[in-house]
Amino acid sequence: MNTSKWLPKQHHEVVKLFEQTRALEREFRVLGKKFATDINLDLPDYYEFERLLQQSRQGFELSAHIQMRLIRMSASSADKNVERSFFKILLNRKAHLIRQNLRKRHFQLIFIINKMVKLMLGLMYSSEVVIDGAMLLSTLHNESVALALKTTQAKSQAGAQICSNSFPALMSTPKKIDIGTVLQIVTKQRSEQCCATLINCLLVTCKGATTVAVDNDDESDTSSMEILRTLTANFNEGAKTQQDPFQDELNNRRKNSFNLIASGDMHLGHPAAPDKSATLSPIVKPQSRAPDETEYNVDSPNFREDPAINFFDEMAAEAVAYNSINYLVNEPEGIDLLENLIADEEIFIANILMKVIKLCPSAFDKELNKAELIKWVNRGTRGLWTQVGGTLEHVVLWWSNSPLACRPPACAKYLRDWLSLITPDDAPEPILSMLKGLGETLTVHVTSTIWDRQFRLAIVASSLPVDYPFEESEFYSPNVTVEGTNCGKVWSELLYQLVQLSNTCDIGTIPNELPLVEQIPVLHRMDHSIHSMRNWAANKARSLCTDWNMAMFFKVVHSDINLCLEQLQYLRVPDLVSPNALEVQVQVCVALREKLVSEIKENIRKLKQACSECIDVLAVVCRTTSLASLTLCFPHYRHWQSEVLQETANEYVAYFFNQVYLPVIEATKDLDILKLTLKIICEAWLDHIYMKKTKFSSSGALNLLKDFDGVADWIVKCASLDKKLKDVLAQHEALRMCEGVGKLLLRKPDETISILPSPKDGRKGEEANGDEKAPLPPEMFVPNQKRWLELRARDKKTMGLNCACLCAGMDVY
Repeated sequence: MNTSKWLPKQHHEVVKLFEQTRALEREFRVLGKKFATDINLDLPDYYEFERLLQQSRQGFELSAHIQMRLIRMSASSADKNVERSFFKILLNRKAHLIRQNLRKRHFQLIFIINKMVKLMLGLMYSSEVVIDGAMLLSTLHNESVALALKTTQAKSQAGAQICSNSFPALMSTPKKIDIGTVLQIVTKQRSEQCCATLINCLLVTCKGATTVAVDNDDESDTSSMEILRTLTANFNEGAKTQQDPFQDELNNRRKNSFNLIASGDMHLGHPAAPDKSATLSPIVKPQSRAPDETEYNVDSPNFREDPAINFFDEMAAEAVAYNSINYLVNEPEGIDLLENLIADEEIFIANILMKVIKLCPSAFDKELNKAELIKWVNRGTRGLWTQVGGTLEHVVLWWSNSPLACRPPACAKYLRDWLSLITPDDAPEPILSMLKGLGETLTVHVTSTIWDRQFRLAIVASSLPVDYPFEESEFYSPNVTVEGTNCGKVWSELLYQLVQLSNTCDIGTIPNELPLVEQIPVLHRMDHSIHSMRNWAANKARSLCTDWNMAMFFKVVHSDINLCLEQLQYLRVPDLVSPNALEVQVQVCVALREKLVSEIKENIRKLKQACSECIDVLAVVCRTTSLASLTLCFPHYRHWQSEVLQETANEYVAYFFNQVYLPVIEATKDLDILKLTLKIICEAWLDHIYMKKTKFSSSGALNLLKDFDGVADWIVKCASLDKKLKDVLAQHEALRMCEGVGKLLLRKPDETISILPSPKDGRKGEEANGDEKAPLPPEMFVPNQKRWLELRARDKKTMGLNCACLCAGMDVY
């Protein structure tokens, strides 16, 4: 029996192809490991690097060739009528699986090369050899991607088909490394160094300005605000100069960035590693302080060092970590450092483009001319300054050796205030927009840090039983004398800071031009601060009024609340124009701002009403305090039924008014409050007499009348009152009411009271002044006169006579 026809035919070429595929898979794994571990990124070995590139290029070409053969081998007819042998079916499936494994290794090596390119381009201190190597790897990467795309049959097989959360890029189709990707990576790496160079430019400019000022004047102002003002003045002087002898040199340097593209003589000029041995003198020396200010006088006991003084000095000292500072210091005087910095960065981008053209031309889709290269230079420069704008905040706040975020909030506030003063004449446009953005970003940081610290200080001060001055706090100002409590000063200073921050955000009415995102946290904190201050003032006033501490009460009600209202009257929140309907984020911000502004206005209205509410509390507590004091000092009822007449007012009158009315007089000079308090005291006095149902004899009524007259004498003798206030308070209608009660107690129950004065008194009044009308009798100031007649005690003589007559009548009977 012949069985050879049933056995599969021996295809040596197929077996050789499968073995070659497995060997290529192993080679890809070895190459990937070498790229990831054997390349020295600090200084790569040129020959080893070239050998890896050559092996990888040969491997990719061989992989593409083998995959094309495997694709043809795995192909089969789509006709169902064609008879297929089991050997063909098995061969097709095996070729398909082997090709899938080879594709995975192919894409894995592409992925490793892509990561190596980004890693080499993203090094901080990369040399030209590393940059050249990255460009050669980019060329290899683009060639391998082109070969891989040729062997791709469908979109579903575009990626490596490897599921991994760590490497999601393997699931997508590999893309070429174009010039945009290269510039994005390079500018991202360059942005941090450019931030440090920009800070160095500002500090060196400030150093030169302050050095000239110190040479001309014997005294130097060391406050950080003066340093920043000097920097601004130096910018303005440069802007006002009509003819700059170095402007032509600067323009030539900027033109060289484009002219050098046509030539091959270009270099990157990357900075070397930081030099730890370099030194730089500080901008401001701590001992150079103004001697005429006690706050800045070292020998003065009130000396307090400004927390922001040493910050800029330490940043200047940190600038020695970069070689660029030596270049900036050695620049000729007269060349604008900021314009110089922009020209240097344009030259850097031009150098990168030149290297890409020479070593990786596949990064461009087509051959470029000079105009398109200039366009790419502008695009790269714009992307660089965009990256700098997003990185500068982190460099200033966190990434330096003396980070601004670890300093007192005054440092960041000074920097933000100075940035808000920059005009288009002070800095060129790319840097101007970036500095404005930094100022807006610092608004959020300044708002959070200053508000958190100062609001916490205000809450602590509000909860203390004593008015602690907090002299060790950074917000304490020893030379500022403002009437009010220390806690009220903290609240007013907090509102002042928030109002200033909000006003700097409202510089127009067009929503797109305003930093609404930065202003909303300021308004939110302002709303919460006003509400908290109002609650503190109301609770504190109620507590002080209960203790009858009128000095502190009127400091809170009049000084503290009015001081906070004075700060809030400078708040500027204009109405904004309607935003574009397509700008949803702007619409949301505008609506949220309007809501916060309405809540702030409502809280300000309630804060204005808090004064009257506290006075209402004062009226209630004054009546209670007066009644309690009278309960302790008012004489016994037998005193008012005796027949002894006193020549002057009783001692309890002076004691009572010293305890209740004198603290009010010493605390405030407001006539309305003094009149209100006197009226409440007198009414409480009368209410106490009526509630006790004390019976008064004729002598007792006369003694009570003298006590009432003693109030006017006490007011006249009070040394804490002005003469005008004495004249007004001594003739207050409440005293007339008390006099009327005393005279009512002297009248008979059935005696009528005439509204007009008696004829005798009328004749005296006509002789005194015929033009003035006769005053009303005191009894007319007393409401419900009949109830006071019930307190008249029956005369002892009349009672004895009635008893004698009664006894005589009984004897006659």
